[in-house]
Amino acid sequence: MVSRRRFLAHGAALLCAPSLARAGGREVVDVLGNVVRLKAAPQRILLLDASDYYMMAALLPDPGGRIVGWASAARLDLGAQAERLGAVFPEVGGISPDTVSVEAILGLEPDLVVTSAYMSPQTATLAQHLENAGIPVAWSGDYGQSMGPQEKLQRSLGFWGELLDQQARAGELRDQSMARFDALTAAPAPGPLPRVYMEIMTTYDSCCWAAGRAFWGDLFQLAGGDLLAGSDGWGAQLSPEGLLGLNPEVYIATGGNFAPGLQPAIGPGLDPEQGRSGLRKAADRQGLRNSDAVVQGRIHGIWSGLISSPLFGPLLAECLAKWLHPEHFRELDPVMTLAALNRYFPAPLPGPLWASLGEA
Repeated sequence: MVSRRRFLAHGAALLCAPSLARAGGREVVDVLGNVVRLKAAPQRILLLDASDYYMMAALLPDPGGRIVGWASAARLDLGAQAERLGAVFPEVGGISPDTVSVEAILGLEPDLVVTSAYMSPQTATLAQHLENAGIPVAWSGDYGQSMGPQEKLQRSLGFWGELLDQQARAGELRDQSMARFDALTAAPAPGPLPRVYMEIMTTYDSCCWAAGRAFWGDLFQLAGGDLLAGSDGWGAQLSPEGLLGLNPEVYIATGGNFAPGLQPAIGPGLDPEQGRSGLRKAADRQGLRNSDAVVQGRIHGIWSGLISSPLFGPLLAECLAKWLHPEHFRELDPVMTLAALNRYFPAPLPGPLWASLGEA
């Protein structure tokens, strides 16, 4: 494995340098630091974590020309926008690793399979089966448990830029994205950190899944918030009484396209007013309705897709910072940040990707 220090020290070089040639083939370094040996530049890529589509879409004018199939397509949460964005491919599995079919993968004849630790723990065994069949496997993520958003973004763009021979474009996108993170880190420290209940898997008929520190801790540190974490991992369920006792000052829900009748309808192409109506309904549940967050009207929501790709990290961090410290971070403009990112996609990703009560 390549150490984190060594990888970051050479991150810019990875974006600018060609892949290493070995005996007529090439080698690339994946996000976890593994050296992946390829016979040639891959033309038939299979994504076991469909959220990697966003990286390919940002770096290639026609990402669909290189993708032969995928799994976990539901993670994209694009709803009716999937076909417009060209995000429709043969599926070899669902959203969990136990649904992935080796036979379906082999039938699509990929020359590279890209997976992530999100599809663990069975993915490691699956990867061994594929490698035994002569299909190389690269890793695009670590499930958010050891890398912060800046490091994850740089590693991801380094890997995908090298893999797709798009080092220059990846470097431009890296610089643009890191500038947005730098705007947060360079600002003076904000005042008191508000207590934040970040709810994952928001639904109207249950409560209260609190985000954990594994993914969210670094983001809220950047944004200046005191995350009322459900665990040190991805998250955990609190009781309504327990949540009320914590008395959050800011509430952030997670909505999406997947089940707009059961969760706030926040996602590409959806009606913004429908999303705000969903936020009101979510905030009226036991454990929240009498909290400082609801009484003071500090109620917000995000599209679930914002956590699916490192590309959205700067955008998500800006939204959080604006909500937690609106005066301190008044110069931040998530709308402009999304517009700048959309210039890299073959088709722009439409809003609403976030929502707040009180917006016109």
